[in-house]
Amino acid sequence: MLTPLLCRKYFLNTFRQSCLYLVAALLFLPVHTPCMAEDAPFNKAANWGGTGLLEIPNARVLEDGVFRLGYAYAEPYQWIIIGMGAYPGLEVTGRYTELTNVESGLGEDFGNYKDKAIDFKYQILPETRGHPAIALGVQDLLGTRLFPAEYIVVSRQIFPFDFTLGLGTKRLSGNLESLGIEDVGLFGGVEWAFHKRANLVFEYNPIKYENDAGLGPDNKQALPEGASSPINVGIKAEVFRGINLGVSWQRGDTLGVMANLSVKLGDSLIPKAPDPPRWRTTAPPPFTEDDAKGRLQYVQREIQKAGFRDVSVYTNGTVLTAEFANQRYIHNQKAAGRVLRILLASAPDDVNMLTAVLTRWRIPILRVSVRPRHLDEFLMGKMRQDIFEQLVTVETVRSKNLGPLREMASADTPRRPDWNWGIKPEFQTFLNDPSGVFKFRVGIQPYALATVAKGSQLFGSYMIPFFSNISSSNKPPPDAVRSDVFLYLGDEPTVDRLEYDQVFRLTKQTFGGFSAGYFDLMYAGFAGEALTFLGNGGVAIGASGDWVRKRVPGTSFELFDERDYYTALGNLYTYMKPFDVTLLTQYGRFLGGDVGFRFEASRTYENGTVIGAWYSVTDTDIFLTEENRGYNDKGVFIRIPANMFSPRESRTTYLYKFSPWARDVAQTVWHRTNLYTFGSDLMPARFKRNIDRIRQ
Repeated sequence: MLTPLLCRKYFLNTFRQSCLYLVAALLFLPVHTPCMAEDAPFNKAANWGGTGLLEIPNARVLEDGVFRLGYAYAEPYQWIIIGMGAYPGLEVTGRYTELTNVESGLGEDFGNYKDKAIDFKYQILPETRGHPAIALGVQDLLGTRLFPAEYIVVSRQIFPFDFTLGLGTKRLSGNLESLGIEDVGLFGGVEWAFHKRANLVFEYNPIKYENDAGLGPDNKQALPEGASSPINVGIKAEVFRGINLGVSWQRGDTLGVMANLSVKLGDSLIPKAPDPPRWRTTAPPPFTEDDAKGRLQYVQREIQKAGFRDVSVYTNGTVLTAEFANQRYIHNQKAAGRVLRILLASAPDDVNMLTAVLTRWRIPILRVSVRPRHLDEFLMGKMRQDIFEQLVTVETVRSKNLGPLREMASADTPRRPDWNWGIKPEFQTFLNDPSGVFKFRVGIQPYALATVAKGSQLFGSYMIPFFSNISSSNKPPPDAVRSDVFLYLGDEPTVDRLEYDQVFRLTKQTFGGFSAGYFDLMYAGFAGEALTFLGNGGVAIGASGDWVRKRVPGTSFELFDERDYYTALGNLYTYMKPFDVTLLTQYGRFLGGDVGFRFEASRTYENGTVIGAWYSVTDTDIFLTEENRGYNDKGVFIRIPANMFSPRESRTTYLYKFSPWARDVAQTVWHRTNLYTFGSDLMPARFKRNIDRIRQ
């Protein structure tokens, strides 16, 4: 006998199967689409932050270099998300899920139960005329794995519709017993771009909420009764450029809302001032002994007007050379191109070679040489890039190799301290403390630096907090290294850094360094480093060490004297040309005394933004607290170009780090620079990768 409940269940199952079979048929139809269909406008965020419909993913991904920040709510779930198109086809999402009806057991200040998760999705095939987009994904890969899933999903665009069908495991699994498959489920849906700024979303959601784990001190489930319906519907709309809002009806009885911001990190937020390059008109007469110095001084002034520092121009009659420090442009190729243009405009016909020498802290490092005719033809578009790359010489250089090029005349900058200053917006977080899940400090950090001699710099910064609510109910352990960082993040102004740094050129591609002073908000002392770049500079190997003492919180210069800390690390850097990726492997003794490995990967984007992450594996048995034992330090960081907020280009970047916990494992001193960042971008391997920027 059929009951209303059985009729309803039969209808839903039949409707679900009919919809999924229809979607499956449409996915592989040979339809007319562009040769390479874009994911937009169907690459908006789902509830949980990754690109998808509402509760299910699709095969679309964020564009390379696009950053997403968002919020969503569908009772009792509340999500705060951060996502990134980390590489072409690869999307990484971090999410913070709060269960508003489950107590955490950590006190009123911490609030409801909360969970962190990280998701990865890789689009193995972008959509073409011949096949749909196909993506693989994993949800909640690290940590407690309360909401895990793996899936493969396909999406086919028949504009204005986008059809999605996928197979999922764990939380995305459903009931396929009729097909003889266990622990794997079907999901699918359709998006309709009914307006150029709005999509209608319809999905079948396989999640069995009643199977989720019990959480908190009462072992309570968020939705023990499960969903009233597996069908979710909603609307997503781009109300302003990069700002998306959504409203939905989920699980048959729940209103959902979402808001997301998507921006391409590093792109300027305000228009850039005109910065046209120089063009050659007619060749001036040859240099003579009488006029050479005056003419070189004119060229020197022109290069200084272009925004370069420590400029020297010299010639031996046949080679015209300019040494300069690039603090003007994010890309050294563009800087070299601008200087070479000025040299080209000033070079007589009897000059057969133009040379730009890029320096760092007054140390010549990279030489770029090209014949005037070849440069002129390349700039005018009369020479292919691959031919130009064979004709231009890019090599490391030492001061002693440049002396003979000064034989005829030179124009040099007086050697006085070269000052630079700025104000960094500061934002520091303190996460997951029992006294509050999200605490922060915001303020400004004025800084100044001076290159005082060859290879020598002085640097100082002062932290001026506007607001800080950072505190902790935890008592720092006796062996605290960084777990007591909250004591240093108050609202009192303090000296942040005050240090002297010296770099020595040991061989053509080997450097040594020494530093003394107040290195970060917690430590002061001495540091040393040695590093050699191998071959064209794509690989570097070296060692570094620190001997420091901890600073007294709330003071600018006072130090504790009861304990010394030191590190001894071996460093291996590997630069990978595809996608401008740098890998760092460190092994040795860290600040807390633990020995092991620390791995770091970062990518530099076209606009100068750097995104990276780190992970450690060390011997944690030496620590006194259970929080440190067995812990793997992890986190992400970002370097944002200051020219995002300026009408003028600049090489200044702002570094921000985020870690889920303040622990003592695999900790290092936070140096503002190191020998790799000092010289890596002036190695031939990195310069040659985008040599076409010389045209800019």
